Amino acid sequence: MIPNAPNALPALTSDRFLALQSALPGAKGWIRVNGQSILHADLALQRPTGRYVSRLLLPVVNFLLSGVAIRTLGHNALPGLFFPTLHPKKGLKQIPIWPKGYKLVVANVLGNTDIHEAIVVPAEPFMVLSIRPEWATFDDYLAAMPTKYRTRAKRAISLAEGCEQVDLSQEEPETWVPWASGLLKQTLRKKTVTLPASLEVLLTTYKEQLGDAFRIYGYRNEGQWVGFITAIVDHEAVHAMHMGFEPIYAQQAQFYQRSMMDLVALAIEEKRACLNMGRTATEIKSTMGAVPVENSFVFFTPRPLVKWMMQVYAQRFHHLPSYTLRSPFKQLS
Repeated sequence: MIPNAPNALPALTSDRFLALQSALPGAKGWIRVNGQSILHADLALQRPTGRYVSRLLLPVVNFLLSGVAIRTLGHNALPGLFFPTLHPKKGLKQIPIWPKGYKLVVANVLGNTDIHEAIVVPAEPFMVLSIRPEWATFDDYLAAMPTKYRTRAKRAISLAEGCEQVDLSQEEPETWVPWASGLLKQTLRKKTVTLPASLEVLLTTYKEQLGDAFRIYGYRNEGQWVGFITAIVDHEAVHAMHMGFEPIYAQQAQFYQRSMMDLVALAIEEKRACLNMGRTATEIKSTMGAVPVENSFVFFTPRPLVKWMMQVYAQRFHHLPSYTLRSPFKQLS
């Protein structure tokens, strides 16, 4: 069972969130929801190719949603960094001034609570690793695992031994954004994503607004950039954000696991309480010690036809990937 534990996933510090959200493309200012003033943004589907919506259903969805202006509470390019508090019984009344010209408002919330007059669609869980106080080094983290999982982790590291990790956090964006955005686009090409159309602008904005809190690790093999991963080092947590890689190399070198373990080492080094590994690859992340945190997308609309469309999708077509959770740590005595 997935824990409904809002405190297990700290939101991004408010000043950093405000600066980043306001600077991202599509930001639309403030909206009043459930007594809170919340920044919101336009939501636009980019490169919808069927990861979260059936490929057969995509043409129908695109046709039905064409012309349906959508606003999101927070920003769709800030996943796992902000979770508004919604009232379970107030329904549409908790948005007293509806955005003019918009037919749908969506929010990502922790938990999976029914909301009056809304469609609640479960999302893939965020995977969160709690950093134990006794872990002073990455070796301490590995030592907490039984032999089976420690061997797997070391194998992922050994497979990537020919790959040089380069800390690009202090480099100017123009030195790494062009190739990193290309790898990110390549990585996302078979997914339905809701990111700004320009991935170059996305990565540059993150770095310009977050400064030293935004970390970039590049990975180079035989002089060629083959991957990268970014993270935000916030006051309470480290948040994994963007990852791009050459698919063939990544499969051979277990790049996904290697880069995530580099963020585990970063969280330990920075003495943060947890590492938010983000969504997807739930089972892989559980082998590294992360546990799932339940979250959902909540859709509000005053339009009966749009609401019916969303209900049909949620009931008949929305299916989350199946997975088996692993427990890689030794039992504490």
